[in-house]
Amino acid sequence: MANNLQHFLTLIFLTLMLFGCGDKKSEMKNTKKEIYITTSEVILKNFEEKETAIGSIKGIIDPTVSAEIQGNVVKLYARTGKTVNKGDLLAEIDEKNYKYELTLAKAEVRRLKTRLVNQEKNYERNKKLVGKKFISVNALDAILTEKNETYEELEVALSKRDIAQSSFEKTKIFSPISGRIEKQIPSIGDFLKIGDPIFQVINNKKLRAHIPFPEKLVSKLKAGISIKLKSPTSQNEIISQIAELKPKLMSDSRSIDVIADIENQLDWQPGASVKGTIVFSTRQALAVPEQSVVLRPAGQVVYVVNGNKVDQRNVKLGINQNGVIEIISGLKQDEIVALDGAGYLTDQTKINISAQ
Repeated sequence: MANNLQHFLTLIFLTLMLFGCGDKKSEMKNTKKEIYITTSEVILKNFEEKETAIGSIKGIIDPTVSAEIQGNVVKLYARTGKTVNKGDLLAEIDEKNYKYELTLAKAEVRRLKTRLVNQEKNYERNKKLVGKKFISVNALDAILTEKNETYEELEVALSKRDIAQSSFEKTKIFSPISGRIEKQIPSIGDFLKIGDPIFQVINNKKLRAHIPFPEKLVSKLKAGISIKLKSPTSQNEIISQIAELKPKLMSDSRSIDVIADIENQLDWQPGASVKGTIVFSTRQALAVPEQSVVLRPAGQVVYVVNGNKVDQRNVKLGINQNGVIEIISGLKQDEIVALDGAGYLTDQTKINISAQ
């Protein structure tokens, strides 16, 4: 009796479970929700066929000031980072020995000038004596020869004096241009030989951008084409022209070096990076936001709103620019396409358009 009651209760429980599952399936089937989406309009937009690359800025005027004489550095008037003007005193080399040489050279010039004056007077006196037959012509010729020799010695002494004067003046190092000290090499007390570098001075009034563009653009790139330049060191974007193209491709990157000049941009710095953009052409075309385009087995598709449903439309794409994609074919202007939620749609899916 107890067993029959237990079987009866179990049968009732299973029957109720089956009815419950059936009701839930029916409820899920009847309450299937529509997909919520936002939409966007197909618009006309200007697209630029352009190419962008990153390069570097180099200084055209960046001389290295070197020692023209040898000696110890005794004073430094400029340091790395200092702004200098053309002709400013940068450093001094010990002048003591060069001052002595200059003094000796000047003394030698004075000695020979005095001797030459005396010889000229002696020659003039003896020339008169020859006319009176007091001395021979040969004696007068000897005096003239001595005077000429003294004149030649004076010419040599004058050259030595000028060299000594030049060497003495080179003990002071002046800036050849206006600019900024990029590098200070020696310290006070260092011995410099002729040709040793002392300072590197840079001037950013005229700079040059070197930008490597892909080799596929070789046929399109020409001198004179406009190029937009932007550097992190400046807030300004400038438009320059391609000054020249290096004739050979860079072997390590298979790219062509595009060179453009930058003038009178004082906040642009040599050594900084620069972004160059070349616009080859501009055209107007249909456009949609890039998230409206979805990849499906049929290809790239867009879902066009048709009442409370969407139609799947295959599209041919062009340029992707600033978050929008050029539509070459497959859509018409002013059509409404799915935006957010487009990835969850299929053809003829029911939709509910949310607030934008």
